[in-house]
Amino acid sequence: MTGSAAGPRRATVADTFRPPRKMAHVLAADLRRQILRGALAVDQQLPPEAELMVAFDVSRDTLREALRILEAQSLLDVRRGRGGGAVVRRPGLVSAGRYVALLLQLRGTTLADLEEARAVLEPPAATRLVAGLGGEALDHLVALHDAARASVGDPLGFATAVTTFDQAVIELSGNRSIAVIAGILRVIYAGQVFLAIEASEPESAERIARRVVGAHEEFLAAARRRDPVAAGDAWTGYVLGTAGLLVPPGRGRRRIDVVPLWRARAGQVVASEGDGPHGPPRRIAAVVANEIRARIAEGRLAEGDRLSSLADLAVEFGISRPTLREALRILEMESLLEVRAGDRAGPRIWHPSTQVAAQLAGTVLEARQVTLADHFHAVRLVEPAMMKLAATRIDRRSLAELAHLAALLTAVIDDTAMFSETWRRAAAVAFGATGNPALGVVAEILQWVRAGTRPAVNVDTDESWTAARARLVALFNELVNALVAGDPAQAGDCWAALLDVNLPFVESHDFAHRLIVDLID
Repeated sequence: MTGSAAGPRRATVADTFRPPRKMAHVLAADLRRQILRGALAVDQQLPPEAELMVAFDVSRDTLREALRILEAQSLLDVRRGRGGGAVVRRPGLVSAGRYVALLLQLRGTTLADLEEARAVLEPPAATRLVAGLGGEALDHLVALHDAARASVGDPLGFATAVTTFDQAVIELSGNRSIAVIAGILRVIYAGQVFLAIEASEPESAERIARRVVGAHEEFLAAARRRDPVAAGDAWTGYVLGTAGLLVPPGRGRRRIDVVPLWRARAGQVVASEGDGPHGPPRRIAAVVANEIRARIAEGRLAEGDRLSSLADLAVEFGISRPTLREALRILEMESLLEVRAGDRAGPRIWHPSTQVAAQLAGTVLEARQVTLADHFHAVRLVEPAMMKLAATRIDRRSLAELAHLAALLTAVIDDTAMFSETWRRAAAVAFGATGNPALGVVAEILQWVRAGTRPAVNVDTDESWTAARARLVALFNELVNALVAGDPAQAGDCWAALLDVNLPFVESHDFAHRLIVDLID
């Protein structure tokens, strides 16, 4: 498929002689499939360690390593101590969104970047929703809209209600891939709505809230008329129009700040539960982990920094050592912390990466039972718009690199492995030209699925794919010419045509309706 493997390939020596995987990884992969396919239910507690060791014929160390892998992927919650054990979780948007939010804040993502990414992802989904909208779905949206309107005056409640309405619109569009990716960005957007309203004077805060409610009403009016074009235009106006409300005049490049909402929600949990230093250990551990995460986002904890000793941290947060260890384990499972046994120095801080962000989002896609066809159609909706942006921003160095890669594609057209790798590099250069960190993460998520499904969907080469690959090379050269000319429309059309070369393959093979969880090893 374009963007990763442009067509099928023959097996290589590397494919034939892969080093054997550790037993812990094999076991983790098997349990992962059972969880994502629903064979193991959410909140189901796995049998005790002793029973699992016998059932899988593995050692305690192997079992625990497998469970740690799944915990890091948000698929298990391993509770220590008496009455503990491994409990099945279904990865959701919140944990992935929180990780991506941290990544984007540290990369200096602005509100304008976030709005631009939403403007790429969401209007096509809103248009698609209204084109097939039923009465029940419309009633649901109206009820959510009424809830948002009723929460005006409550910053945290309003931010949550707006997020719920926006996510429902995209969820109901029917494309699960876009719903997941847009939902992850929406977790971040909710923080900006909260920050704008909470930091404003009451009159200004109400004006912002009323404007958002009005934009939703305009979209609903188009939905009632069953007018997809007007609905898409209304949603574009809503996404881009709210930027001016959230950012004071002259500060359009203001960076996102996700910390205030994090702290508000943590404070709400503590207040509602009456938690103090002696409250439920797991809840207190989550609050402490949230505070350390916030300090990373604020830049107070840099990559490689060490926290204070466990004794000092326990005193600082006023909690017990076991509760502190639970908090640190939460961050360790998020790949934000490294805790080494016997290390007298404090835990080491790690900043988030696009690779881990893509893996977390990809796991949510798998858990949502996304098919390969669903993913392909999401790519078809999103990537041409991204290429249009690239045409307006690409620099000379990137253009030179793309020209080199275009020539290389011609040279390796008969070498499937090299062709696929060259194509991947070229796509990365082109999408990187958008200069938008949020869209960069979106491209990485889409690539994660491509890379993961590539071994399963590649089949033996044939004459039709040889011809298709030649067509891809010709179209790619046209794309480079459009980028050199700075022609957004032509660049978007070229990329759409490139994707469409794969459409017959996707639709004529059994792969189209298979779940990506069944195709990713």
